Amino acid sequence: MTHARVLVASALLAGCGGGVATGASTSTVGGAPIETLAANQSFPLQLASDGSALYWTNHLGGEVVASIGGAAKVLATKQDYPYGIAVDGDAVYWTTLNGGTVMKIAKTGGTPETVASDQLGPTGIAVDENFIYWTNTYAGTVARAAKSGGKPEAIAKRQAQPASIVVSGGVAYWTNHGTAPALTDGSVMRRADGGEPVVLVSGRVNPSGIAADARAVFWVDHGTEGGGDGSVMSIALEGGQPTQLAAGQRGAQELALDDANVYWTNELDGTVSRVAKAGSGPSVLVRGQDRPYGLAVDASHVTWTAYREGAIKRITR
Repeated sequence: MTHARVLVASALLAGCGGGVATGASTSTVGGAPIETLAANQSFPLQLASDGSALYWTNHLGGEVVASIGGAAKVLATKQDYPYGIAVDGDAVYWTTLNGGTVMKIAKTGGTPETVASDQLGPTGIAVDENFIYWTNTYAGTVARAAKSGGKPEAIAKRQAQPASIVVSGGVAYWTNHGTAPALTDGSVMRRADGGEPVVLVSGRVNPSGIAADARAVFWVDHGTEGGGDGSVMSIALEGGQPTQLAAGQRGAQELALDDANVYWTNELDGTVSRVAKAGSGPSVLVRGQDRPYGLAVDASHVTWTAYREGAIKRITR
């Protein structure tokens, strides 16, 4: 996958022809079997979990899908390249990259509603109690809209390809991929409610997925395409010196957290890995995946999308 991070279908497909590890699909977690939750999906990308169900976007198929009790249910169709996805207690939210919209639908189904339209390359999405937040990669903006309705507002402008976003304690954190083609001036940003955007760290190589807990922000640097120079990083919520948790990653893409660990997908070498938040001992959990991308962790499973295989897969923790 090319990572100017302007994720149109042609760019995604252009990256599917090699450079990924081949060989047996294996788990290294005590021999735990790899379970396929859903097959024959059309380019599944991002993944979200509410602890009891999974939700994902089928980028080329134009679908938003839920897996409840192991059975896949299509919630929305005819979406124009759906990409990012988020969930709260009542609804599922997603972005349509080419359609330029932010959408939502009740978890029980129904008719999709438009939260925002006329956006330029909406990709990452996150929700908190009151707002829906998203990044506009093409426009270089970060925006939000109240769940109660109303017009969207830009909370950050002039960003260098904003990508993934997370909200914790009313504070938005996001990654900026950087300026194409080099993508060596990427950054991680912070914006408190009512404040101005603040740079937490700069000079990163194509930062991508992001997550946060009560103490720190975690993100992955995808690195140069195929270069094996990706990394998993953390920094205190208020900033300071970043910490490298794992180095030498090939295509680090998305990440998720539990109480003690950070999990991430390596798109280019076909692995799902884990490292303690304290930074000791990165380990590969799964090998031989065909372009792993989105990731979710719940109390019992680690689940990921494999977009070239067209599958949603998981292992027990």
